[in-house]
Amino acid sequence: MSIFEELKRRNVFRVAIAYLLLGWAVLQGADFLLDLVDAPGWVIKVFAIAGLVGFPFALFFAWAYELTPEGVKREKDVDRSRSVTPQTGKKLNAIIMGLLVVAVALLAADRMLRSPGEAVRPQEDAGEAAVAAVDTPAPVADGQSVAVLPFVAMSSGEDDEYFADGLTEEILNALAQLPELLVTARTSAFYFKGQDIPVPEIAARLGVRHIVEGSVRRAGERARITAQLIRAEDGFHLWSETYDRTLEDILAVQEEIAAGIAAALDVVLDDDKRRLMREAGIGDVEAFIAYQKGLEAFARAHGTKDPGALLPEANHWFDAALATVPDVYTALYLRTDLYGHVLYNHATGIESADPEVLDSALQEIRSGLQRAMRAAPSEAQRNILDVERTLFMDDWTGVRAKLDRAFVPGDCSPLNWMPDLAVPYGWAEQAVRHVREEMRCDPLSGYTLSMQMWWELWNGTPELALQAAERFTEEVGHHPWIDDARFLGLLATGRYREHPELSGPNPDGSSYQLPRKIYLYAFTGDLDRARAILRDWQADQTSDDLSLSNAAAALGDRALANEHAGRMDARVGGNLALAELVKSCMCGAPFDLDATPNFRARIEEAGFAWPPPTVLKYPAKDW
Repeated sequence: MSIFEELKRRNVFRVAIAYLLLGWAVLQGADFLLDLVDAPGWVIKVFAIAGLVGFPFALFFAWAYELTPEGVKREKDVDRSRSVTPQTGKKLNAIIMGLLVVAVALLAADRMLRSPGEAVRPQEDAGEAAVAAVDTPAPVADGQSVAVLPFVAMSSGEDDEYFADGLTEEILNALAQLPELLVTARTSAFYFKGQDIPVPEIAARLGVRHIVEGSVRRAGERARITAQLIRAEDGFHLWSETYDRTLEDILAVQEEIAAGIAAALDVVLDDDKRRLMREAGIGDVEAFIAYQKGLEAFARAHGTKDPGALLPEANHWFDAALATVPDVYTALYLRTDLYGHVLYNHATGIESADPEVLDSALQEIRSGLQRAMRAAPSEAQRNILDVERTLFMDDWTGVRAKLDRAFVPGDCSPLNWMPDLAVPYGWAEQAVRHVREEMRCDPLSGYTLSMQMWWELWNGTPELALQAAERFTEEVGHHPWIDDARFLGLLATGRYREHPELSGPNPDGSSYQLPRKIYLYAFTGDLDRARAILRDWQADQTSDDLSLSNAAAALGDRALANEHAGRMDARVGGNLALAELVKSCMCGAPFDLDATPNFRARIEEAGFAWPPPTVLKYPAKDW
């Protein structure tokens, strides 16, 4: 008898199949249960390794032993004429069929529970795409790519412009539900509002091949909307349509326009895609006007040194929109930013807050992020918010597993506070890939590029950060946060010698509370000059603990760095402030964990390595 026939007779093949199916089902169930308890990522790996180790033993047992009515016997001791391996084989066949049914059921359940918006279109490697982007004049346009420019308000009613902006975003969001399309994000598309720039130039700067333009004219309870899809390379109009609607049914237009655009781009629409496009809209005229006013106020707040001072106005409009449509994901998420800034300003010493205000801010940001998670259109966004919410909790257990789930290739979801928990502790490469993808979707966002530059520095690729900043400045103009990141990039690469202007005053809008040249002179070893500038500044200005701890670390004053860090650790919101200090210093450990017992507990719960990597090596800092 051949070895193959003998393996078959002894049911070795059936045992192998049954073992693998059972192992897969166990791993799926374990993964689900471990997710519920936020277990660390290594636990599921232990299950998988144990299963793999047991596999050869199962095969050996099937080969060397036989289950008989009298019990387990060595195969060589069993009389072939009385062997029950055929009956055992039939039982194994039944077990295999049962496990196959379980496997199919698990796969079906996973598909049903998975958010429809979670699908990710196949794309080139995000890192390679970003490298190409900084070496070329503009992003490479994708054939299935489109930007929806702000529709022009042709009437002059009080809210007509907000109405036109809201309709534009409704169309943009509807198209963004189609995984076949790369759709430029709102920030970059709205950059061209009110500008008379040729379509080919706009498309080149946004890295798309198609542009949607349109206009809106309101008259009483009626509105006329005109929309057209233009192929950028030759200006050819692929599709155009005019709609006359009452305000009661005006929001159905966004789905009709998006469907017309999709059809012109050869995107096949089924019932699920149409449903996603329909559900992407706010669905109420007054709500999306209020939402647009909130976005305008939010952008204005983040153009200032302290966004927290202007964010209450943004939240007023977001709350007005949510009062009518309670599940607008972006409004739910953006409104939490106010409470993050309240906690940050208090913890760093910028602005003290009463205990009841701080307690309210903590509850608002925790519950607000939870509400946003429930409304998020994709699992990737929910995972990102789950990590961000952890930053504001008193226990960071399980955050490593959450971070492993948070970074999904091809996802353009924006990141806010979340990278403070990721980048310094081992997820710099993943954060860079994610923010490069964000820039592909939103190439003219100064905020996103400034974040990319920070994470490029942490990832050890400062030249890419500087190249991206240079291109952005040429195409868009000066952005203070990008200039701050560029300052650090010039230090990291040693190119600060080529830029004597760095020893001048901070540019308008800089996020630095202290003169940046303190860090320049500390980096070059001119400690006397750096300390003199700091003394002169403190004689006339008050400074926050984060900035002073950062400066003390750069100047090698360990005791002073620990003193200011300890103050932040003792305040509500201290975990956020100290995580931000680690990120912004880039100097390894800016303080000793013994000086910050609360933060130390969080680091230990998370299982993060300490100290973090050193990006900027200050000569005087010897710890």
